[in-house]
This record gives sequence, structure tokens and C-alpha cells, in this order.
Amino acid sequence: MKLKNIALMTCILFFMLSGPVASQNWVDIKDPKDLRALFSNKTFRSTVGGVPVVEHYRADGKGILVSGEMRTPCTWKVKGKDQVCISDEKIGTNCCRFQRSKKNRDEYVRRCQYDSYMGTFIVEDGVPDF
Repeated sequence: MKLKNIALMTCILFFMLSGPVASQNWVDIKDPKDLRALFSNKTFRSTVGGVPVVEHYRADGKGILVSGEMRTPCTWKVKGKDQVCISDEKIGTNCCRFQRSKKNRDEYVRRCQYDSYMGTFIVEDGVPDF
């Protein structure tokens, strides 16, 4: 019984200590100028539920979300110092905070308010015509 307790406590301690280490791999983006640069003429690539998702954002505040055969027009704008709000007809407005990876300059993570979504994505320069 004591061996099981030691193993359990070791696992708990490992996860408690690994959280702060994992968070050190990401840097908060808290400058509106940096957020505008993140969205201006950029393509975001991610996978949600096993489905590839591509998001294109232009500097003029317009965008398009592509998931499978679905194409959803949207708009984006910086809110305050640390958020970007994305609006479309289906979901409405969802505001998110962003962090960039310290190791991979093209990798980011976002945490969104509306659906409590958190996910990583890759950013590429440029967007197609839409």
C-alpha cells in the first residue's frame, strides 16, 4: 500500500511542477501593434477534432475561415491591449488572447472566451484573394 501511495504522490508532484515549466515555453502577446501584425495578411493553420482548419486574415480586418468544404467570412479587430475579437454570422464574436512559442517563431497558442477554446496553430505570411 505504501508503494502505491509513493507512486501516486510522485505523479502528482510531477504534474504540479511540469505546469510552470511548460508555460515558460510561451510568451504572452500584450501589445496591440504585435496583435495587428499577427493578423495582417496572415494564414493560420491548425487541426480541430482531426479536421484541418485554415484561416486567412487581411490587414483591412476581413478574413475567411475554411474547414472542410465550409467557408465562413469573418472580421477581426484588436480589443484593448491583449485581445483580438473575431466575428462571423454563425458564432457571433469570440475574443481571444495569444501567446507565441519561444522555440518556434511560427507557432502560437490562443485562448478564447466564447467557447473556452484553447489551441495551437502555425502562422504563415500571405493570404489568397477572397
